[in-house]
Amino acid sequence: MERLTLPGTDLQVSSLCLGCWQFNDNTNTINWAGQTKETSKAIVDKCFEVGINFFDTAEGYAGSEEVLGYCLRGRRQDAVIATKYGFRVGIDTPAYSASDIDQTVTNALRRLETDYIDLLQIHYPSFIKDPQETVNEFNSQIARGRIRYYGFSNFGPKNIKTVLETGAKPVSNQMAYNLLWRSVEHEVLPLCSEKNMSILAYSPLQQGLLSGKFLKREDFPEGRRRGKLFSSTENSLARHGQDGAEAEVFEALKKVKKICDANDLDMATASLSWVLQQPSVPVAIVGASSPEQVVQNSKIMQLSPEIVKQLSDATEPVKQKIGRQLDQWTTPDRCE
Repeated sequence: MERLTLPGTDLQVSSLCLGCWQFNDNTNTINWAGQTKETSKAIVDKCFEVGINFFDTAEGYAGSEEVLGYCLRGRRQDAVIATKYGFRVGIDTPAYSASDIDQTVTNALRRLETDYIDLLQIHYPSFIKDPQETVNEFNSQIARGRIRYYGFSNFGPKNIKTVLETGAKPVSNQMAYNLLWRSVEHEVLPLCSEKNMSILAYSPLQQGLLSGKFLKREDFPEGRRRGKLFSSTENSLARHGQDGAEAEVFEALKKVKKICDANDLDMATASLSWVLQQPSVPVAIVGASSPEQVVQNSKIMQLSPEIVKQLSDATEPVKQKIGRQLDQWTTPDRCE
C-alpha cells in the first residue's frame, strides 16, 4: 500500500488506518467480542506486511492503548500513532484543563510504551474546558516533543470555528463517514477543506453494514443497531430516541449490492474505495477482527467516476433522511 503525506504534516501514512477499538485484551464490549492480545498482535503484524502503518486508538477504548503498545514493541519507529483523549473513568466533569491534558498525555505515553504521540485528538468537543487554554497546552506539548500534531474528533462546524478562533492549527477531524452516513457532506467536509484539515473517516463500513453480509435488519447484530440508522423503539441499547431510516438503509444496500455485482466488485472494497475518493479524505479508519480481514480491507482500488456517482445516488435517500445529524448515537447532537 502506497504512503501519502498527511496534509499539514510530515507524517507518511497509509491511506488505511487500523482502528484499534477492538484491542480490548479479551474483554467483551457492546459492539465487538473479546479479542486476545495475541490476535491483536497478529493483526498488527499483518498490517505491516500489507503496508498499513497508521494506528488509531483512544483513552476511552479500555485497554486499547496498552495492547497497541504491546503490539508495537521493537517497531515503534515504523508506526504512526493517533490517539484521542476523553471518557475518563470515574470523573464527573468531562472538560479537560491544561493540567488534565498534560496528565492524559503522560498516561498515554506510558500505556503506548513510547515517548511521543504522532497525532493527539480531542475525542468530542465537550472535553474542552477552555479553547485557548487547550490550544496553548497543545503547543506546549509539541514544544516538549511529546506530541507532533493535534486534531479533532467528532467536531461539527460550530465547535471547529470556535477553536480556530484561538489561532489553532489542527491538521485533521476524525468523523463518521461512509455511504450510509454522509451528513459531513453538508457543512463539515466543506469547512475542513477550506481550513486545510483532513477528514479521517471512521466507520467507513458502517460497523459492517457495507460489507455485503447484512442485507436484512434481523441479520445485523443488535449491539450494532444502536445508532440513528435504526429505530430506537425496538432496541433497549439505543439512546437517540428517533425513528431511524431502516427502510431507506436496506433499500440502499440492495442497490449498492446490485451495482457491485454488475461491476464484479466486492461490496466492502467498493465502499472503502468510495470514501477514499471523496474530497479531503486521505485516510479511512477501519477495524479488523483477524489478519484475514486486514488483507481484505487493504484491497482498495480506484473506482471510475461513473461507479462513484452510482453509489452516491443509491444512498442519497439515506443522506436526505439523516440530514445534518453528525452524532450517530445520542440526541441532542454532541458534534455541533
